[in-house]
Amino acid sequence: MSQENVEVVKRSFGFWRDGRVGEWIETLDADIEWDISAHPLPDFPDRGGGRDAFIGHMAAYSSGWTDYEASSEETIDRGDDVVMILHERARMPGSDVTLDRDLPIVWTVRGGRCVRLRVFQTRAEALEAVGLAEPPPKNAS
Repeated sequence: MSQENVEVVKRSFGFWRDGRVGEWIETLDADIEWDISAHPLPDFPDRGGGRDAFIGHMAAYSSGWTDYEASSEETIDRGDDVVMILHERARMPGSDVTLDRDLPIVWTVRGGRCVRLRVFQTRAEALEAVGLAEPPPKNAS
């Protein structure tokens, strides 16, 4: 089942990235929960629930950038949880300031739908949240 969950997350992300809103919505559970407290945003609650609220907040987030691009750099299968390293690149409106970052996300999938999204500061924190640890650096003793 877990590889199916990775595919659900990849499909959901692809629909969202490509603007296929109706198909994206179908991948989200009606009671989806989110926690973005690691990357708080103005006018976007750090935590919440409900598909309609999530969709509205994501639309507001996307429209707040110029030349927004997102790509999935990595997905890691952990059963119901899928770690996705999302790379975002965008410009702030009316400015040359560029956002260029990796955003570690843990998606939880049940019954073929995304039921929870958690955002982390680092890949290591996301991995730890799903019970994995990053290997030590090669020069570590």
